[in-house]
Amino acid sequence: MKKIIAFLLAAVLVFALFGCQKADEPETTAPTTTTETTTKAPDPVNPLTGEKKYNKKAIGKRPVAIVVENLSPARPQWAIGSSDIIMEGEVEGGISRMLWIYADYTSVPDKVGPLRSARPSYVKFAKLFDAVYIHWGGSHSKQDYIGGYETIKRLKVDDIDGMAGGELFGRDQTRAVDMEHRGTLDGTKIAKTIKSKKYRTKIADKATSFSFNEKAAAVGTDAANSVGVKFSSITDTRRFTYNTDDKKYHTNDWMTDVSFTNLIILRDSSKYITTPYQRGGSVTYLNYDYKGGNGFLVSQGTKTAIKWDVKDGTLNLTTEDGKEVKLNPGKSYIGFSSTNHEGKVTFE
Repeated sequence: MKKIIAFLLAAVLVFALFGCQKADEPETTAPTTTTETTTKAPDPVNPLTGEKKYNKKAIGKRPVAIVVENLSPARPQWAIGSSDIIMEGEVEGGISRMLWIYADYTSVPDKVGPLRSARPSYVKFAKLFDAVYIHWGGSHSKQDYIGGYETIKRLKVDDIDGMAGGELFGRDQTRAVDMEHRGTLDGTKIAKTIKSKKYRTKIADKATSFSFNEKAAAVGTDAANSVGVKFSSITDTRRFTYNTDDKKYHTNDWMTDVSFTNLIILRDSSKYITTPYQRGGSVTYLNYDYKGGNGFLVSQGTKTAIKWDVKDGTLNLTTEDGKEVKLNPGKSYIGFSSTNHEGKVTFE
């Protein structure tokens, strides 16, 4: 009996010492908050204008270069001012011609023109951008002259020719001018035509590209409020006037207002070649040498001297001390002024 009582007393004592202690509490862990950092993809940029909100599907694709007439019966040209770049120079007999370059060929309007024929200098210029060359006809080789068609073949340029017909080309019926001034292009059908011809759409690794400022800035300290570009002694002068409101250079020489953010004026040697004309008489063609040299970049009411050359099949622009030229975001005009046939560039 005494043993039982002693056991019970011992049990009570153990309970008193340990049973009333507070039980160990589980460790508490503060809830983990996971913050996911989302990096916004940069806006697509047009490689020829430096402007944002570019068509994503056009990134890495080839541009197109369209030959457009510049005689007075052709003015105002349909859709002039719609291209990213207008290149202009002399072709023959004091006549100038244009090459309209679009980075995104799906953005070409449904009526462009009047289209005209291929010339060697323009084929070569389109090649610098790896562009699909669109024209209506072309010159042929005679004597010492290598024609536009032969240049296309020799350089293996992908081209689309209005002489071959097709739904891409048409004739405007609204203007009372000769037929050669009424050839039009339906830009909405370019993609279909490129596909049907099985042309490469990815742009080549070596193709002309430009660098751009993030924001527009003066390119020099010298003012350039009015600019005149004379291609040679026998051509007219393309005149531009700076507008301080929209900060662009405007011209009405094409019988409508057209504006550019950048004027790129390249001084180049040129060569006249006289050959018999198919209808009798003769024609004197002009070819640019693309040997490089000096020039001017004009933007934001200012100008600066630049240098240019063609290397590895691309057009390169540098400052006088050899640094890469940066353009301001926007459309550009590229004009060629002959150094050996009295071309002139004037500023006011």
